[in-house]
Amino acid sequence: MPPTAPSIQPNALPDAMLLATTGGLLDAVVYLNHGHVFANAMTGNVIFLGIAVLGHDWKQIIPHLVPLVGFLAGVTSSKHMRFRLSEPSVLLLGLTFESLALFALGWLPNSFSHIAFTAIIAFVAAFQVASFRRVERFSYNSTFVTGNLRDMAEGLYDATSASDPETREKGLSKAVDLGLICLCFLIGAILGAWAAPRFGNHSLWFAEPFLLAVALHSFRHYLSRESRTSTLPSK
Repeated sequence: MPPTAPSIQPNALPDAMLLATTGGLLDAVVYLNHGHVFANAMTGNVIFLGIAVLGHDWKQIIPHLVPLVGFLAGVTSSKHMRFRLSEPSVLLLGLTFESLALFALGWLPNSFSHIAFTAIIAFVAAFQVASFRRVERFSYNSTFVTGNLRDMAEGLYDATSASDPETREKGLSKAVDLGLICLCFLIGAILGAWAAPRFGNHSLWFAEPFLLAVALHSFRHYLSRESRTSTLPSK
């Protein structure tokens, strides 16, 4: 039997909101400053790739293909790490790697290769989307919102239409959590759209406080869990 990667533990809602803000910011900055290519929204890149192929626009094929390759490589690397390291280690390493990469990329001039720039962003963002998948009881995505909007609408339907009180309560909680995550993604996109023409690649540094806050909270949660585990009586 092939090995199974460790399950991913749910994250707190504030962490999910901060990560969603980061996702929206990165996509806006990269799209506006680096050739109208998405760093996170691979659906958009696939659509643009298909249009370029059909129109024989060979200059646009590589710019939209490379981020897809970077994203796949990032997801694969994240899963590889989960086979060999504990989940807290993977989360903290992923956040640290993303923070350092964004800090370094922020120093680069706008004339730096758009293809290389978006490939690196797609790679590090893939660690985020692969490592942070659940908020409390629900799955979510921190780098694009289609699935979040779908689940929010389903939760809202359950909250207003279900006959079972428990189902209504769960539906309301789902709708609120995912609605806040979608709102934060929008806020991040607005922040990125505002910063991109003013600060260039320095705009990426706006994401650093969000990532640092999530890393600190994850580390504190890990220490708290380890402390509780060590105090349990041995059998």
